[in-house]
Order: sequence, then C-alpha cells, then structure tokens
Amino acid sequence: MTKLSPAARRRLDNLAQFWNSRLQGVTSDAALAQVCFDRARAAARRAQRAGDQQAMHELATLLATWAEQRERAEIARHAA
Repeated sequence: MTKLSPAARRRLDNLAQFWNSRLQGVTSDAALAQVCFDRARAAARRAQRAGDQQAMHELATLLATWAEQRERAEIARHAA
C-alpha cells in the first residue's frame, strides 16, 4: 500500500471527520439517505476533478440499479 503524505492524510482525516459528524446528526432514515447521497456525489465530483470522467456516470448507474431493484420488488409484492 502506498504511504500517504502528511497533507493527504490530513485531508482524508478531515473528510472522515466531516462525514462522521454529519452522520451523527442523522435523525431519520430519509436524512441518512440524504447524507449518504451527498457523500457519494461529493466523492464523484472529487474523482472527476482528479481526472476520472466516469465517476458520476458510475454513481448514476449504481443508483439506477438500486432503484430498479426496489421497483421490481414493489411490483412483485403487488402481483402476489
């Protein structure tokens, strides 16, 4: 594993502290989903700025797959 520079380690620690504090403030499942979505979107934006032009598309694909699975499950429940 590559050793992180002190500056990179500090950035990652700050990022973890930021998201952990947001997660601690969550009071509902909807708020949890919003924080997790915000975190994923922020990570995709950082990845894009770092040159990964597929990051946002990959996030969208994951979300679309999850939504489709939930929709199919809902249809199956109503069909039973």
